[in-house]
Formats: sequence, structure tokens, C-alpha cells
Amino acid sequence: MRQFQTVLAVIEPHEMRQVALERALALAQTAGRHKVKIVAVMASARELPDEPDPESETEAAENTETESSLRRHQKWLEAYLRINAMGYDVKARVIGKRHVGKAITAIAREEGADFIIKAADEHHFIGTMFRPPLDLQLLRHSPVPVLIAKDHIWHPTGTIAVALDFSDPADLELRYINMRLLREAQELSHITRCEIHLLNSIAPLIPPSSIDMPGFTPDLVGDEALKEACRNVLSFAARHRISPDNCHIREGQADSVIPALCAELNPTCLFIGTSARKGLAAALVGNICERVMNDLSCDLAVITPKAVRERIPYAQNSKK
Repeated sequence: MRQFQTVLAVIEPHEMRQVALERALALAQTAGRHKVKIVAVMASARELPDEPDPESETEAAENTETESSLRRHQKWLEAYLRINAMGYDVKARVIGKRHVGKAITAIAREEGADFIIKAADEHHFIGTMFRPPLDLQLLRHSPVPVLIAKDHIWHPTGTIAVALDFSDPADLELRYINMRLLREAQELSHITRCEIHLLNSIAPLIPPSSIDMPGFTPDLVGDEALKEACRNVLSFAARHRISPDNCHIREGQADSVIPALCAELNPTCLFIGTSARKGLAAALVGNICERVMNDLSCDLAVITPKAVRERIPYAQNSKK
């Protein structure tokens, strides 16, 4: 997020209440409405032709109709923003319906967006397996951090939660994601004056081959894993001047531990990383952020490995 200067809000067609825009306006209000630029992006309801043929009269007529549809949507969006975003710096952009996810990330690059804000979609197992909704597409592929806004009035509660992954201390990409999560959370914390709390889950560790070993004590294995996790989290917290009282470590699977901790802490937002799995792997194994999304009442900010590697934003007037 660096200096938090530009956010991209995804507008839902045919909806009078725009949750993503509301969150973008709330963030701009908190940071200073004249300091933050908002780019409101809406996909046209009309499907664009896949392979336009300029020599075909039918294709030419369809292209003309498509351009007319885009202009109508642009006018509707500009009128909506004049009423619902009065006094804010908001830029309206309308894109074709085809390849919406790719188009949104391309605009995020072009505008140098620090965050993409998207309202949460409804998720069903079979549907997300073969045709993931737009929020899951962004969570898996976006080179920009994605904020999934829940449908509620946004009020900073005093806590920002960061879910860290220390499952493999030798994994350099995990370490980078943990650092990026904390940096983004610190930026939001600076704006909202919320305290940062670190969350970590420890999966139960019982080696199957050791069950029948003489003298094997499962409790000792679990205790050692918890001790190692505590050392990792507390060491990370100490390096970044976070109080040990703000570190929360529990044994269990992440998709049950994280929602439970969030229910207790009631954070304004949860920051979490994703493995960016897709296709069958995403459906059967899943990304933790996708599995916990429906169980959270707070907003969800997601950092993908691509967001860490590509170091967005790439605006022409890049932020130093």
C-alpha cells in the first residue's frame, strides 16, 4: 500500500447500494478525502464479441451497439458518483464484460492502485470450482492487494488482525508474504489508529508412523510444536515492536482457528496471504482465505504471492 494514495472500487452492475464504493469512501474519509483518489470501475452488462470482424456488417453493428452500451453505462456511473460520492476525487471507468478480472487488474496497474476493493460474492462449491466469482478470481491472481468488503457499515473497532504463516521457516516466499502483510496492516493502522494483533494457528502434529512406538507421547510432540510456534511469532513481533499481548497462537486448523480468533477480537479487517491455487487444486484443497471468508464478519485484505513479487503499483506517476 506504500502511501495509500489510490484505491480501485469495483462497482456492481444493477445495484443501487455499492459496498465497495462505500468502503473506499470511508477509507478516503479516514485518510483525508483530498489525499486519496478513488477509481470506480464497472463492467458493462453487455457481453463483448470475442473476435470482432471489421468486414462483417453484423459485427460492425454489434460493435456500434456495444460502444453505445458502454457510453450509457459510463453516463449512469458518472451520475451515480455525482450523487453518492460528492466531494471526493472519484474517476469513473466502464469496461466490457469479457475478461473482467484481467481488465480490472490492468486498470489497477495503469492507475497505480494501492488496493482493489470488491464486495463479497456468494460462494458455492461446484460453482467456484468451474467458474469462480470475480472476488475469487482477484484473490487468486491480482498483483494488487485485494480488500473484500462485507456488507456492513464500516467503523474502525481498534483492532487489525494479521494471520501469519510460519509453517515452513525456510520458505522464502512465505517470509516475504508475512512481511508484506504486516506492512500493509501497518499502513491501514496508521490511518485508522487501530492496534495490530498477530494470529497464528498450529496444525495438530501426530506422526502416523510413531503411534505404536514404545514410549511415544503425542502430548510432547504437540507441546514442542506449540513452543516453536510461540518462539517464531514472538520473535517476529519483537522485531516489529508489537506487544506479546497482541500475539494469539492456537492449536488447530487455520480455517477454524482464524474465524474463532476474529470472533473474539472483532477486528476492523483481517490481513491474510493466499497460496493462489486455482482450478481443481483450489476446489479440493482451497486457499485458506477463501475457506474462512464466509465465516468472517470483518473485511478481508488478501495478499497474493504475485502481489509480493511484482511490487505494484505501476502508475506512470509512480509513488516513491
